[in-house]
Amino acid sequence: MAREKGTGSLQREKSGRWTVRVGVNGRRLSRSAGTCDRDRAERFLNKFLAPLGLGSERLPLADAWLRYEMSPGRRDMARSTLAAKRLAWMDFARWMERTHLEITELAQVTPEAVEEYLAAFRCRHSAATYNGRVCVLREIFRVLADKAGIELDPWSGVRLRANDSVSRRELTVDEVERLYAAAAVRGPEWKLLVMTGIYTGLRLGDCCRLSWDSVDLGRRVIQMVPAKTRKYACGRPVTIPIHDQLFEALSASDRRTGFVNPSMAEAYSLRKWRVDAGLRSIFAAAHITMSVRTEGHCNKSVVASFHSLRHTFVSLSANAGVPLPVVQSIVGHCSTAMTRHYYHENEAALRQAVAAIPAIGRRPSAQQRGPGFGEAPAVAEPPSAMRRNKGVAARLRRLDRLHSDGVISDEERAAARVRILSEI
Repeated sequence: MAREKGTGSLQREKSGRWTVRVGVNGRRLSRSAGTCDRDRAERFLNKFLAPLGLGSERLPLADAWLRYEMSPGRRDMARSTLAAKRLAWMDFARWMERTHLEITELAQVTPEAVEEYLAAFRCRHSAATYNGRVCVLREIFRVLADKAGIELDPWSGVRLRANDSVSRRELTVDEVERLYAAAAVRGPEWKLLVMTGIYTGLRLGDCCRLSWDSVDLGRRVIQMVPAKTRKYACGRPVTIPIHDQLFEALSASDRRTGFVNPSMAEAYSLRKWRVDAGLRSIFAAAHITMSVRTEGHCNKSVVASFHSLRHTFVSLSANAGVPLPVVQSIVGHCSTAMTRHYYHENEAALRQAVAAIPAIGRRPSAQQRGPGFGEAPAVAEPPSAMRRNKGVAARLRRLDRLHSDGVISDEERAAARVRILSEI
């Protein structure tokens, strides 16, 4: 967008650096911006013009999104994320056009107008949607602040709401079996898709676009960089051992090039709604409720979906005694805190944890000559049971020494203790 007359200009020198030129009271002033970047030179020009009483570039609300999309100051993001942010901005711009006709430029947006908009938005959406909208609009204003000459950020005093979102739950073993059976009825491609989600814990997009280049049947591992990890964690790969049942399904395939499930890969890339519709019908056939109504939410909250298989993979692995750092490495989480968010204790694991507490008052003292009132006489353990219990005690002491020396973490010690005690 060209600058208005009297607000200065930028000229690129032979060295590649930008020079600021502006006329004031018949005199022409020029200063080097000291940079080869046009966006930084624009910011330098706006700061240079401020003491001279010359305004910054006027940025209408209708042109703000285009300037944000073309700005080098915004971070890179997926096309779907950028499209969602565009819808959020258009909703805000249309609301301003309907309710505040006097506000036509970005710099004219006041904290009072923002507060009024958020009050209307708050009563119609959940806290998670509200917080997302605030973060999107705050970022757009931050990126365009220098170009639009915004002196007071209208979003500076806005606070986020306490998150009341409903997380995905894990599926029980019975629900997983019903889901697998329903997918098999729908077709072999859906069966393979659901099987991949059950035994790998990968997200839906990674399961649909799993390629044979990532599958090593000789070593029986899947090595790949998940799409989300490639975007946020510098492309750190994950190594997933192939389960026996998944290995049989992959070995039975005659095609070993391209995508493992080519029809699903094509549908996910071109018509993702078909994959979502197919999964909804599979969940319905398995009699698994996907969404419920919760208090304070206008729309239903999703509690079960294909992503629940990822929660199930983490929960079943952790409940089986696999240390959380190992589960974290398989699923590709950046921290054990995120893995712990996916971990749901089942009833069996809770019973094992309670059973691990020693019985208090059951060991007779030296002064006690016989059983008390209502107590059965003590029965001596057989020699094999005594040897086994001594071996368990020795393993527990060794585990405590490793924990005190810092070799293993608290989570690894707790998981290993449950596993040892379960063998009694």
